[in-house]
Formats: sequence, C-alpha cells, structure tokens
Amino acid sequence: MHDRQIEDWLKLAGGKENIKLVEHDKGTTTLVLKDSTRLNLSVLTTTDDMADIRVTGEQCHLAIRDESLLIYNTLLGVGIGESTGAVLQEAGHAKKNRFSILHFVSDVFMPLMPVILGAAVIKIIVAIIALMDTYSSADSSALMDSQTFTIFRIIGDSVFYVLPVLVAISTAYRLKSNIYVAASIGGLMFYPEMTMLMSGEKEVHFLGMPLVSQPAFYSTAIWIILTICAAAYLERIVDRWSPKFAKGMLAPFLTLLIVVPLVLMILGPVGTWMDEYLPEALDSLVANAPVISVMLLGAVFSLMIIMGLHYWMLAIIMNDMLMNGSSMVIPAMLVAIVGQAGAALATALRSKESASRRVAFWATGTALLGVVEPALYAVNMRKRSSFYATLLGGAAGGLYFGLLSVKAFAIVGNPSLVSLPLFSEEGSLNLLHTCIGVVISLGVSGGLTYWMAGRKLKQG
Repeated sequence: MHDRQIEDWLKLAGGKENIKLVEHDKGTTTLVLKDSTRLNLSVLTTTDDMADIRVTGEQCHLAIRDESLLIYNTLLGVGIGESTGAVLQEAGHAKKNRFSILHFVSDVFMPLMPVILGAAVIKIIVAIIALMDTYSSADSSALMDSQTFTIFRIIGDSVFYVLPVLVAISTAYRLKSNIYVAASIGGLMFYPEMTMLMSGEKEVHFLGMPLVSQPAFYSTAIWIILTICAAAYLERIVDRWSPKFAKGMLAPFLTLLIVVPLVLMILGPVGTWMDEYLPEALDSLVANAPVISVMLLGAVFSLMIIMGLHYWMLAIIMNDMLMNGSSMVIPAMLVAIVGQAGAALATALRSKESASRRVAFWATGTALLGVVEPALYAVNMRKRSSFYATLLGGAAGGLYFGLLSVKAFAIVGNPSLVSLPLFSEEGSLNLLHTCIGVVISLGVSGGLTYWMAGRKLKQG
C-alpha cells in the first residue's frame, strides 16, 4: 500500500486523531472512529479501493480489505490506534495458516518493492542488450565496451548491492528500533577492510571461531532480519534499565558490541561447515543420482536463496563446466525461479487488492526475466499455499529435466527466459526440453496456487 493510499484512508477517517482503535481480523483492518461526523466521504470518489462503513449507535467502524496487513502495520508503525492500549492482534487460529517468520520477512520487503522493481527492470534491459550482443555477428560492440553501458549496469546492480542495508532499515522501522544502528549492521560486510579480510586468501577467525569467506552469506536478508530483531530486543531491555544520562547512547553501544559479534560467532562456523561439505555432497549427488538431485535442487533452491546457501552453487557450476562442458545445476535453478513466477502470476490473478495485484504482476515479469527477489519475498512468502506451490513447481520441472538430462552450456548467474539460448545444443532437443520443463514448472506452481487460493475464497 503506497503512502498516498494510506493518506487517503486517514483523510476518510477524519484524520489520525479521530482513530480510536485499530483492529485486524480475517484479512480486514477495521478503524474504530471517535466521531462519525468527521468522516470525509469525498475521498471515496478519488480512490479505487473500497471501504465498508458501519455506524452502530455512537460507534463508527471503517472496515478496509487488508489481506497483506499493509494498512494495519503502517498505522501501528506511526503510532495510530495504540494510545488505548487495546489494539487487537489477529486471532491465533488466523495465524496458523502462514509461516510467521516468512510473512514477517515479506512485510519487511514490501516497502522496498518500488526501488527493487525499478532496478530489476534496468538489470533486465542490460541483460537483454548483453545477450543480443553475444549472439550478434559483429566481433565487438562499442556499446558493450563503453563506460556508459558499464554505468547503467552499475545503476541496476546498486540497489541489490546495498539491499542488506535497505532490509536492515526496513526491519528496524517495523520494530521501532534505531534505524541508524540497523543500517550500520547491514553495511558491515561492505567495509573495505572487511571485504579484503573475507577475500578467501587466508583463513579468518573471530574470537576463536572460523568465519567462512562468503561475505554475501552474512548479508543474506534472513540473517540481517534476525540480527535486527535481536538488536531491537536488546535495545528495549537496555533502554528500560539505562540511567537517564545514558539513554539513547548505551543501547547502540551494547548492540554493536554484543549482537553483531554473537551473530558472527553463530553464522561463521555454520558457513564454514557448509563450505566444507555442501559442494562435495551436491557434486556426489549429481554424479550418482542426477534425476533425484535435479528434482531436489528445483524444489529447495528457493529455500537456499532465503538462507544464503545459493552462493555455493557457483563453485559447483564452474566445476561441472570445466569437467563436462555443461551443467545440470543451472536448469534446476531455472525451474525454481520460474516456479516463483508461476505462483506470483496466480496470486496476481486471484488477488482482490489492487496494490498487491500490481506488485504480483510486476514480480512475475521480473522473475521470468531473472530477478526473483520481488516474487519470492514480496508475494509468495505471504501465504503458505503459494510458497509450497513454488517448491512443488520447481520439483516437477526438475524431475522432467533430470529424466531428459537437460543441461546448460554456459554459466549464467540467474537463469531466466532471456538465457534460454544458452541451453541450445546443435543436433539435440535440449532447448525444446528446456522450454517444456519451464512450462511444467510454471503450470504446476501457478495452477496449485490458483486452485488453493480459490478454495480459501470459497471457505472465506
């Protein structure tokens, strides 16, 4: 929900000072108003969204469809409706139908969607130009070698480069903690000396604990969010017990001194263990059981993205390319990403909320063209059914790829429809089978999501 729409609802309610209570139940946010005569009904003529206004005696209720909790969370985030001390939370049974952690992650990403989608479009345009240049008859392209093209590529990548900082700020904003401390935590791995230290030239230890040389692993969204949650919790405890002369100063000091080192000491050994065993295990699985391995990778690759484990895929892909001249891992990544697109498309078709529908349509397009974050974090994490459907869609496409031994013949970061030419092999049907697998993944994930969303609408 955009800020303008939130402002429209506040104008309709007669201003934030006229809101007595904010409630949320079964996909609807209800504003309990103090004075019904202050309603500004003229707002309804300038907005596409619908509101149900009920006046019972002296009580006035303004009910707004809000399945994504955007209105509810935004109003609470600016302190509206909390003065009564009786803000109602969603009923326990209503929360049982979603991943609470995943839904929170999705809520964190929602405010970031405009800038992420904007950068994604630039990345996609740059990727298309680069692919066209690769397959052009000319030996070299002045555009590709120009500094102008390089700067445009950097502009598209910049948002994803600082994404840990943006995620940290968004999380802190939702938790009402110090956003500047959060930004400092999110940008830790960008510090030049830390980047050099984690370059892999030598082993790194912190307080005796090994740190894996994968800076991006520590900056994965889920670990940043959990770190900021721990920081916010510590901040509240410290502020509660801090003497007056130290309030506002002691909490940031202890947060940076305790939380950040603690997270590094937890993630460091975990990442080191992954670095030692994950590539070897996947290599062995692909060699001995290619059908099962591609199917499993198609199913779990989305989970690997969430946990930051996908960064280890590059070493496996490069080894496959050097040894065999092709890779079966890239096709598994492709169907996993397409599965995200299928579920996002079904969500867009089923959604009754215009803002969510727009985000889902855009996320579908960017996922099909290689940028999966909007579909994964902002759309499919919001509902258990769509998230499960993406895993099943990836597994179905991966099973087909495994049975037909579909391979990629060039390295690509995020495989997409744009990179389909990389699956072409002279004298074989590899490209055709790739297209069929993509359709299977898209159809399974989209079909399951659409069907399950329909069932919920009937039940509701």
